Amino acid sequence: MTEEVQWLVGVAFGIVAMVGGFIVRDRQTAKQIKDGDDRLHDRINRVRDDYVRRDDLHNHITRLDDSIKEMRQEMKEETTKTNDRLDRLLAEISKK
Repeated sequence: MTEEVQWLVGVAFGIVAMVGGFIVRDRQTAKQIKDGDDRLHDRINRVRDDYVRRDDLHNHITRLDDSIKEMRQEMKEETTKTNDRLDRLLAEISKK
């Protein structure tokens, strides 16, 4: 082979190797980015699954507050009824 052909083949191999290197580097960078995104999305999904949404929690707390208020009202009514019964009983006892 002549010196010019050898030089041309050498340059062609060099260009192919450089292009191959660029492709490998780009694929590796893309893989690293994808792996980082996957880890981030996994963390986001775990947070979403493990924690309660604020509006759901607020609705639940509101229902609990309403239930407690109803229970207090019922207890007040029962206490009033019991006190009325005791007053009547004491009034009857005191008459005798």
